Amino acid sequence: MKHIKIIGGVLLGLFLIIAGVFWFLRITDVTVEGGEIYSEQEIISSAMSNKYDYHTLYFLAKSKLGRVSCLPFVQEIDVEWKSPAAIVLHVYDKTISGCVKYMGQYIYFDKDGVVLQSLAEAMDGVPVVTGIKFGKFTLNEAFEVKDSSLFETIMNLSRLIKHYKVQVDQIKFDGKNVTLYSGKVEVYLGQKEFYDDDMAALASVLKKTNKKGLAGTIDMENFNSGDRIILKTTGEDADASSDTGTVEPSGEAGTSPNEGSADDASGTDSTVSDDSTDADQQVEQ
Repeated sequence: MKHIKIIGGVLLGLFLIIAGVFWFLRITDVTVEGGEIYSEQEIISSAMSNKYDYHTLYFLAKSKLGRVSCLPFVQEIDVEWKSPAAIVLHVYDKTISGCVKYMGQYIYFDKDGVVLQSLAEAMDGVPVVTGIKFGKFTLNEAFEVKDSSLFETIMNLSRLIKHYKVQVDQIKFDGKNVTLYSGKVEVYLGQKEFYDDDMAALASVLKKTNKKGLAGTIDMENFNSGDRIILKTTGEDADASSDTGTVEPSGEAGTSPNEGSADDASGTDSTVSDDSTDADQQVEQ
């Protein structure tokens, strides 16, 4: 009987110690690193939504078991422990390739065409894809598209847009012909097997047209690397004395996104020159 009391006392003591550690050892410092889609507060509120999540031992076990909650556009959150009271949440976003508008909602998909989430509003920096016919879709499953080759084109364009940091608001399909919309500029690409040269050239060109608030159309159906890009200006943004413009892309096709920016190494900004005899407007580097 005496031994039972001793064992019971030891167990009770251990229980009190563990309970004390659990309740009083708390996470008081949470830092978020990485991730560009959600704010720091949104990440913390999602990852530590349970009132027990701020208890060190509870959240340690949760993180080791891979049960840290992620928002729809987050691929993974790694937890780094600086101390029992301080952690760093390393956030890795999913790759959003684009979205389609359906019944007033924007349906976002990744590089494999898998549906990630539907939102009532469009996200900045994500192109809206129009002109494609798709069947049913389910969250976390790939779109059912009537012409699978179109989705391959979308994935290719999305990859190039991200690589060259091209500002694109909309990707429109008319059959297999592609038109891009960036700000007030419409760019007709047509149907091609590869769009690498086009997107490399457009990176700096669209940066200039958007900076200057230019409106118009660009026809790149027969574009080859090194060609000048002609902007046919329209509306009140056009100069009174000219209706077309020659936009010089900075850098060569295939260069990295950091090369060939609107402001090159010479230190001169984009300017509009009016010295051409045929009243053309040339945007120079």
